[in-house]
Amino acid sequence: MKRQRYDFYGDSFKNQNQILFLKILTFAKTIKLIRVASHPDWVIYSVIGIAFSYIMMFKTLHRDISLYDFLMQPLENVNNTHLSWAITTILHCASFSVLFSQYIPVVPKFITENFSAFGIEFNKFGFMFTTLLLFYFVKNIVTYFFFASVDNIKNYNYFAHAAQKYYLIYSLVILITCVIHYYLPLNTRLFLKVYLIILFLAFILKIGYYLFNNQQILPKHFYYKFLYICSLQILPILVVWKFCFI
Repeated sequence: MKRQRYDFYGDSFKNQNQILFLKILTFAKTIKLIRVASHPDWVIYSVIGIAFSYIMMFKTLHRDISLYDFLMQPLENVNNTHLSWAITTILHCASFSVLFSQYIPVVPKFITENFSAFGIEFNKFGFMFTTLLLFYFVKNIVTYFFFASVDNIKNYNYFAHAAQKYYLIYSLVILITCVIHYYLPLNTRLFLKVYLIILFLAFILKIGYYLFNNQQILPKHFYYKFLYICSLQILPILVVWKFCFI
């Protein structure tokens, strides 16, 4: 009898503690003492992986130089320009997808129905990452033929070197923004407008960087520059935006 009485009071005490804890948790949520938020682990893993990839790229392809020295380095002193540019482009696509893929309304139905393997379908990140990879792959090929068609192929290496510098800095800024975006209590919907403004300013900065670069990476004639900006900068971005977000 004593054994049963002890178990009864033990269970009663345990239930009372549970009820008390639930009341405290409800009260804390009401006055916003506790912020229940999910911190996606995949974000920090992606950020660390991209940063580690950049470090390995500098150690293997750029003779372990610092970021500042690389940005100040002329093309003549750089090895593996095109391979380094390709790696930078891939990592930029990854970092951009980490930040902006969650704003995609939905993955298109024809993608989920026709492009799946072993029951694995594209999520928002995979869809945006693959789209950006195809976008930059096609864009770089067309850019090469553009320089060849205007008899300015010798400047293509200078263009690749300048583009790599821009996208490297761009990608690092996005990585920092990813950590702030996912791990601080921000109004993500409100910050989407801020991101759009920053993207627009970054695009203007890129065009200015290409136009006024010391190496004169774009063709000398004004109408060729205008053709490049309209056909290989503005139009492709509008197509990708339409495909992913609208």
